[in-house]
Amino acid sequence: MNARLTIIRQHRAALRERVGSQRAEVARLVQPWRKPLTFVDGGITLLRRVRANPLAIAVGAVLLVRMGRGHWSTWAGRLWTGWQLYQSLFDRRPKGHS
Repeated sequence: MNARLTIIRQHRAALRERVGSQRAEVARLVQPWRKPLTFVDGGITLLRRVRANPLAIAVGAVLLVRMGRGHWSTWAGRLWTGWQLYQSLFDRRPKGHS
């Protein structure tokens, strides 16, 4: 029985080593996609929150109509900054976890 346990332990150690190298390889392959995927994830989160709050859609539409042509980009930047600030203040998830 001891010999069998030794073989199982050795096999388990080899598997752990292989898994570690595979994880490192996956992390290397995913690295270039991390920033674009984070951006898309943020957009999906924004859409879910807006869809859950129809009043936000109405307020956004009114703001777009009222602000006119020239001020749209200025306000878009301000809204984006505000949104990021809101998320950093009220997002309770630990950083680095999804």
